[in-house]
Amino acid sequence: MDELADSGALIGDAGGLRRRLADDGYLFFRGLLPAAQVRAIGQAVLEELRAGGWVDDRAIPSIQPRAVNSMDALADPAFRAAMFGPAFNQIPYLTALRQVIRRVLGPEAFSYPAKVLRAVYPERPQARPRGRYIHYDYGVAGVQDMLTSWIPLMDIPVRLGGLAVQPGGHLGPPRRPRPLSPAEPGWATTSYEPGDAIIFHCLTPHAALPNHGSALRISGDFRWQRPDQPAPAELILGPRASAPDSTREPPDARMSEMFSRLFRRARWWEPVPAGLRLYPRAQLADVPPGPSRLIAVDPGWKRWRPPPAAVH
Repeated sequence: MDELADSGALIGDAGGLRRRLADDGYLFFRGLLPAAQVRAIGQAVLEELRAGGWVDDRAIPSIQPRAVNSMDALADPAFRAAMFGPAFNQIPYLTALRQVIRRVLGPEAFSYPAKVLRAVYPERPQARPRGRYIHYDYGVAGVQDMLTSWIPLMDIPVRLGGLAVQPGGHLGPPRRPRPLSPAEPGWATTSYEPGDAIIFHCLTPHAALPNHGSALRISGDFRWQRPDQPAPAELILGPRASAPDSTREPPDARMSEMFSRLFRRARWWEPVPAGLRLYPRAQLADVPPGPSRLIAVDPGWKRWRPPPAAVH
């Protein structure tokens, strides 16, 4: 694996950030966010998981994993408490992260209320997490030029895995999902620390590396788009938005935005923009990505078909 290129020198250069993203498909920043604050958030998440038996008092993972994937983990009360709590949910509202995203996407870019906590046990051969498959986040939302920010909530040396991306891979056609081998050439990763951030385009191939350590690996995914594009209803309003009687566009997404009742009085909270056009995300992701404002799109994307949900 190659080392990720640090884009910190471009932090205030919107044009430079866009050019780097267009070339490499990702932007990595060492120490973008306040390290102490992110580490404290990680500890708050770990404490919720400890209360549910995911780890013991020494932070050693349980012998029997509570869940292999984030979707399965939602059935666990401790995981829900960690993912739906204020500590974890404030991450995409941190000023430095939001500023970088808006320099790339535009001043009104917003993060989806749906945020994804990753709590990954040391890997077992018979239980591979979904994120270990090479995939594209276009399949998550079906929104061209959506950006994903991946934030480590603890020290994640290479032996614990972490995220890997394929620099320049966004310039080619989509490929079939498959597990990523740490020995595969043409990929990049790093030893992550709290405060680091990697941001990548929705057509950039990426995957998690195997956790060969002895600790539970904790990180978060936070996704962003422009408000002038259709948005996936479930990532704004919650899972019930996909029910047959609720897929129609609401008059104002902010009136029923996910977590708005919980966090709207928090100083850090920011509502989604008014007037979003909302559609079921399966409907959006079923259509091949259109022209991009940020990258050159390979003609092979016209043959896009959504992969099984099991790869995300």
